[in-house]
Amino acid sequence: MKESDQRHATLTIADSEEKAFMALLHLMYTGKLTPTTESTLLVDMLMAADKFEVVSCMKLCSQRLIDLPMTLESAVRCLDLPCTIPLAAAIREAAKTFFAETYKEFLSTKFQDELMRVPLAGIQAILSRNRLGIVSEGDVYEFMLRWACSQYSNSEERHKILSSRLLPLVPRVLSMNDSILIDHPSGIVNFTIKREKCYGLFPLGSMRSPPFHCAGRRFYLSARCMATEQLQIFGLSVNMLEDKGAVRGTVDYKIGVKTRPSLQFVTKHISSSTTDSKQLVGCRVPWSELIADDNPYFIDDKLHLQVHVKITPQTE
Repeated sequence: MKESDQRHATLTIADSEEKAFMALLHLMYTGKLTPTTESTLLVDMLMAADKFEVVSCMKLCSQRLIDLPMTLESAVRCLDLPCTIPLAAAIREAAKTFFAETYKEFLSTKFQDELMRVPLAGIQAILSRNRLGIVSEGDVYEFMLRWACSQYSNSEERHKILSSRLLPLVPRVLSMNDSILIDHPSGIVNFTIKREKCYGLFPLGSMRSPPFHCAGRRFYLSARCMATEQLQIFGLSVNMLEDKGAVRGTVDYKIGVKTRPSLQFVTKHISSSTTDSKQLVGCRVPWSELIADDNPYFIDDKLHLQVHVKITPQTE
C-alpha cells in the first residue's frame, strides 16, 4: 500500500464502519480480539479486515463466526462473503444451516415478513435441507411466488429464478405426499399419479396438483371421477387461478398421456382460450376403459401425464 511509505496515513471509513474499525485497531495493537457475542459486529470486523488486508483478524473473526450463534442479519451477510476471506466456504455453510434450522416451519405466518428479506441462497437452504412432512403443496408454491415477487420486479427474471432455482427443489420438498408427483422439464410439466390413487377416486372423488406457473400465472391439474346420465367418467382438467396484475392474453393448452406399447405421450386434448375465461379445459375417459386390465395408460402402475401451457400476451 502507498501508506506504508508515509509517516502519517489518512484512512477514510464510513460511519457504519467505525465500531468495527476500532475493534480492528485494538486487535492490531494488543493481539486480542475484542470480546463480543454479536455476530453482526464480527461480520463488520471481518469485512474491515478484508478491506485493509489484516489476515490475522480475518482468521480470528472467521473462526468466531462459525462458533457463535447467528442472527438473520449476520446470516444474510455471510451468504455473500468474498472468497478472499479465510474459511468463507465454512461460514457460508454455517449460515445455510442457520436458515434451515431456524425456519423449519417457514410457512408459519410469524416468519413471513422476515423471510421476504432472505436472499435466494437462504431460501434454497430452507427448502432443500428440511424434511417438511405433510404440508400443503399449494402453500409451498404460494410462498415461493410471494418471495420471488418481493425479490424480483422483472417478470422474466422472476420466472427464470422460479423455474431453474426453486421449482427443481419441490419434488424433494413434497416427497411425503405422493398423490400427484410433479416435475418441470424445460417448460413442460409432467405429472405422475399412482394407480391406487386413481382407483381411490371412485365413485365421486377428486384431487389436484400443486400449482405450476407460466408467464407469472398459476395453474393446477385436477383429476376426478364423475358420473353422467349414461356412465362413470375419469376427467382431467387444467385450471387457472386468478392472479391480479398477471399477464393477459391467449392461452394454448395441450394434455398428453403416455401409453403402451410405444411409451410415448399421446395427445388427448388441445385447445385455446383467454386468460379471462373461466371455462375448464381438459379431457375425459370412460371409467371402464381406465380400469380395464388391458388399458394402455398405466405403466409400472402409474399414470404419466404431460401438460403444456403457453401464454401469448395480448397486444395493446
